[in-house]
Amino acid sequence: MSVCAFAAGNSITAQEVTTNSGKPARLVVNRSANFGVDESVDLLVDGKTVAVLAYNQSYDAPLSAGKHVLSISTNPKAYPQALKPQPLTLTVEPGKTYTFTAVWPDTERAGLVAN
Repeated sequence: MSVCAFAAGNSITAQEVTTNSGKPARLVVNRSANFGVDESVDLLVDGKTVAVLAYNQSYDAPLSAGKHVLSISTNPKAYPQALKPQPLTLTVEPGKTYTFTAVWPDTERAGLVAN
């Protein structure tokens, strides 16, 4: 999977080259409005950073079908190592849209929640 991200206004858009046939799915990740202004959200797909979301930004990109692991980290790191965000395993189906929001589900751990 090859992903390139470009900042444009308040949204980060990416293009993906897929090797399998069929319509790709879409991955949308929004940053919650109350996430914090001094932290960015690093979005990783299959262990590779695909976007860095600053205040009021989102990510919207094609995603090939199959199994993927989504994870985030904050910059600067605002949580103890033991409480780092948990990765999500996602089995992606062609043509579907998968939407998540980066939030603070508790005071010491950031995470992604499905919408």
